[in-house]
Amino acid sequence: MPYYFFFGLLGLVIGGLLTWFFLADHPFESIETPGGPVDSVEASLLARDMAADGIPIDEATIARLLDLHGAYVDGRIREAEVSAEAARRNSESAQAIRDAADRKVT
Repeated sequence: MPYYFFFGLLGLVIGGLLTWFFLADHPFESIETPGGPVDSVEASLLARDMAADGIPIDEATIARLLDLHGAYVDGRIREAEVSAEAARRNSESAQAIRDAADRKVT
């Protein structure tokens, strides 16, 4: 009988944690939708809404922007930036080696 109070408190804590887990807005849940293929219906809907707001944008531009946003959300844009930066560093180091070799020769 004396442990009923503690089990009651334990039940309240566990119930509160379960409620928080199932109902709370967790920081590990993304607000962004995952990037995926862009269909023409989505692009035409956005083009129509933008034109209604006085900002005419063609569907091809909207589809490209949605593709870029999907790549950003999926993390593929970072891969392109990293590879471009590595290529830039490689070309700079190759140029520095050529400059050093030219100075050595003359």
